[in-house]
Amino acid sequence: SRVYGVARPTTLPVRAHKLDSVTRVLVRERTGCLNARLTQRTQSARLRSRARPRSARSNASRIQSTMALDGIVGHGLVGAAVVDFGIQFVGWAIAAALKTEKFYDLFGSLTFITLAVGTLIDAGNYAPRQVGLTAMVVAWALRLGSYLVIRITRDGHDKRFEEAKSKPGLFFVYWSLQGVWVFLTALPVLLVNTRTGSHAGLMWTDAIGLAIWLAGFVIETVADYQKFVFRSDPANKGRFIRDGVWKYSRHPNYFGEILVWWGVYITSLGSLPSYQPAVALASPLFVMALLLYVSGVPMLEKSADERWGDDLEYQEYKANSRELLPLPKKLC
Repeated sequence: SRVYGVARPTTLPVRAHKLDSVTRVLVRERTGCLNARLTQRTQSARLRSRARPRSARSNASRIQSTMALDGIVGHGLVGAAVVDFGIQFVGWAIAAALKTEKFYDLFGSLTFITLAVGTLIDAGNYAPRQVGLTAMVVAWALRLGSYLVIRITRDGHDKRFEEAKSKPGLFFVYWSLQGVWVFLTALPVLLVNTRTGSHAGLMWTDAIGLAIWLAGFVIETVADYQKFVFRSDPANKGRFIRDGVWKYSRHPNYFGEILVWWGVYITSLGSLPSYQPAVALASPLFVMALLLYVSGVPMLEKSADERWGDDLEYQEYKANSRELLPLPKKLC
């Protein structure tokens, strides 16, 4: 028993020493695993933190795209287009049934007024620029519409529709094109009126735009009035006008109308963010293209050449006048 008593104290410390060594190994391995996992998690966290800005930028890009789509669809442009073409459809139905062209210009002017005033009221935001642009469009439409209605009433017919008014399908094309003309031309005021949120205060672009619009409005009004008076005189039947502003330009009314819509566009810039100025630019460019290259100047120049091309007075008038700008030719 004394042997066992001595042996145990010498044997147990050895076993304890071995157990302690094994424990340290296990702890070391466990610590190594934990460190490896911690390192892996740290690296993953770093990767995620690096990816977050890209994700944020991606989300911001998606938000901007959504807002851009909002600016086209959500700003009431679709509703304005529906109203626009709805009015043309009603006008076409009445005109086709009666086989008359007398409602064409009337409905065109009413559409401009309806869209401008309707979008302003619908937005409920009567900022100075919105009210000003709406007033500019309404004043122009009332003036031009009154003139055209009085003219068609006096003349009794419009040679543009001699064939179309008896063919409903072709007549519908004319009315649809009027819808396109109204929508594209009125685009700046539609974008401004249907914009949500606050509008910037008046700025220098408003003054320049209003001045250009006013100049165009006056030139177009004076030109139309002078031509109306000229044609109302029976003594001038079959003759061409060469008095007043028509002395310097063969199409001063078109020059005035081009200025009107450049003025509207420039005035609208103070309320158009981001990409919208480029969209609104379609308005004055479309008006210019239409009048200078499609249905305005080319058609009237061709018609005048056919009627008075052999007339020496007309040849002299054409040589000494400008096609568009109402200024003396000798100036430049």
